[in-house]
Formats: sequence, C-alpha cells, structure tokens
Amino acid sequence: MVTFTQELSDPATVRALGANKVARRYLVYAPANLPAKPAPLVFVFPGYTTSAEAVAFYSTQTRFESLADRDGFIVVYGNGLPNRPHNEPMPISMPKGGFLQGCFADHAGEGVDVQYVRQIVSQLETELKIDRARIYATGISAGGGMSFELALEAPDLVAAIAPVVPVPFQPRGPWLFSCHPQPGYERVSIAMLAATNDPFVSYAPGASRQYPNAPFPGMEETRDAWLAAMRISGPPEIDKLPDAVQGDSYQPQTGLTSSTIERQRYRLGPDGQELWYYKAEGMGHCWPNPTQSWSGIWELFGKTNQDIDFADHAWDFFQRHSRR
Repeated sequence: MVTFTQELSDPATVRALGANKVARRYLVYAPANLPAKPAPLVFVFPGYTTSAEAVAFYSTQTRFESLADRDGFIVVYGNGLPNRPHNEPMPISMPKGGFLQGCFADHAGEGVDVQYVRQIVSQLETELKIDRARIYATGISAGGGMSFELALEAPDLVAAIAPVVPVPFQPRGPWLFSCHPQPGYERVSIAMLAATNDPFVSYAPGASRQYPNAPFPGMEETRDAWLAAMRISGPPEIDKLPDAVQGDSYQPQTGLTSSTIERQRYRLGPDGQELWYYKAEGMGHCWPNPTQSWSGIWELFGKTNQDIDFADHAWDFFQRHSRR
C-alpha cells in the first residue's frame, strides 16, 4: 500500500475540493517472478465510495494477481479521492474508500484522477521496469467510468480499457460532461461489459432504480457512440458464452433463474483498434466472477454472473493490444 500527497493546480478542482493538496493511496501487486524486461501494468479501479481493497478482494477476488503471477505483469488497485464532492449525499461506504468522479467533475485539461494515474506510473518507474506501450485500465461502476476517462484524456498512456457496468462516459455529446478528449482517444481499444438488470446504471436509456432522476444514455447507445468515434463499422461476430452456472440471476427482480453472457466482437478499426461488447443478461451491478456475491447485497445490487471470470477476459483482451 502506497500513500502520497497530490498537488492540485486546476482552479475548478481546487474550488470543488476546497484544497490544493489531497491525500492519495493505491495498492500494488508486483509478482516475485517479474521478467527482467519491462512489464505490462494493469490498473483496476473501484466503484463509487468504495476502496482499492474492495475491488481487489470483493469484486475481482484477487484474480488479477493470479494472472500476474502466471504471465508476469504488475497490478495497481486505484482509490478515489477521500473528499466528498459538493452536494454528494452518499457517504464513503468502507474504510479508506473514496470518490472517482471521472467526467462528472468540472476541470480544465486532465482530470485530477488522470493526473493521479500519471503520478503513480512515475512513482512505480523508480522501482520497477514498466512497458509504457502496455498500460491498461479496468474497473467497476465509477471505476469503469474512470477507465473511459483515461481513454479520453490520456490515450498516450493507455493502450486498452475494459470497463465493467461503467458510468457510460462518451467521446462527444452530453455524456462527455467535462472531459477533454485528446488526439488518439479513438485508437484506444475497449472491452466493455454491461448488465441488463443493473439497478444503478440503467441498461436502457433513462433512469435506473437507484438513480430515478438520472438520464442515462443507454449502454448499447454508449457502445455505438464509441464505435462511431473509433471508426468501426459493420456487424459483430456474436458468441453466446456457455451458461456454466445456474441460479446466478436474482429472480425477484429479473424474472430469470440464470444469467447469461453474449459477446459481440466488432471488426478492427483502421488503426487496429477493437471494441468487444459483453451483454450480461439477468446480471446486476456486479463483476462477473465464479464466486457469487454475498446474499445480503442481492436486493440492492443483484447477483453476479458466474459463468466467466471477467478478469481473464480483460487480460486476454489487453494482451491483443499495445500502444503504437
């Protein structure tokens, strides 16, 4: 676990946080068997109000660490700002949790969390050999939104992202909010997973159960907005992934006894960029994982799909891409 003080200079960020310095933290996993050559780096971001520990242990079940041991890469679990945004009613939900606002936060240039990621990379490079062409980002919910923000504002840093049930930030239009897309964002490859019974981020355009006043754009509409920006056209190749585990849908809310996943793989864009879209039918606001979530949160979040471990899929996708 690493802590540091982040200096702030953007006037809008300083006004919003009421400070020109903030305490930051992150977790690092570097396998003992890292190769001598520069290694890939995978950022994993938590949901709103939760922590680096939460996404490591509860969402992804440390699967990225097992993969890192096997394939020789570095894992960083990010953490949001400890400062509660102005007019934010939700408290931090667990120790050391924080807020990743992504494109919601008013800012000039790069967002405060994009700068946080750059500072982490610079810190790690003092101790580890990092392959700058193979830096990736994934995350759940607001952490997925953070992945989108990195693609938009730091395409010189990330080669590919894999947002899961994400806040659906887009390259243009109302759901760009305060982000500032930089040249090359359209070349960042994306493996995106959305859930049809997500109570927090609505799959269809409109409000969700937990956010009845939020005008969500729709997850398929978000997919299409990114496809257009990436200059990818044509129908996808569709894979129906095996329904390996029964009973992994929260039937009182979904009407389904089992969750299933369809993967849509679109053809390569003009610069080799890819978009894969995972549609999790009957899943809630969760990270697909063979270990089912605690029953005490099913009413609020729904159940997770147990047919796949999305960490495996994200890492397989990441390995297809490097920054040119």
